[in-house]
Amino acid sequence: MEITEVRISPAKGGKVRAFVSIIIDDCFIVNDLRVMEGREGQLFVTMPARKTRNGQMRDTAHPLNSETRQVIEDRVLTEFRLAVDNLAVSSQKPSGAKVSTLDRIASRLFSEEFWVPEESREN
Repeated sequence: MEITEVRISPAKGGKVRAFVSIIIDDCFIVNDLRVMEGREGQLFVTMPARKTRNGQMRDTAHPLNSETRQVIEDRVLTEFRLAVDNLAVSSQKPSGAKVSTLDRIASRLFSEEFWVPEESREN
């Protein structure tokens, strides 16, 4: 199994830091993974889940063994940290680097200014 693509969408706030989709072997996508922040500030990945009739959360997709879970978590957290680091260092790409539409949208969403009300930005 190879995770061939990781798509990260920043969350607005709270304990959910980002929503993630992964593509496995260029042929299978898993949506709605979440990068969560724990009580001590550690990051972890949760699998897609839905609420049952009795109010409990139940995973809709999940790895069958701990090794696969670790591979997914490591890759997702690595990509999440890269996205945060790249946007915190500079909003400009080096000359000659190709900037995708997804990168431009993510950089805007990760910037703190995006989440400040417009009337506050003008002052």
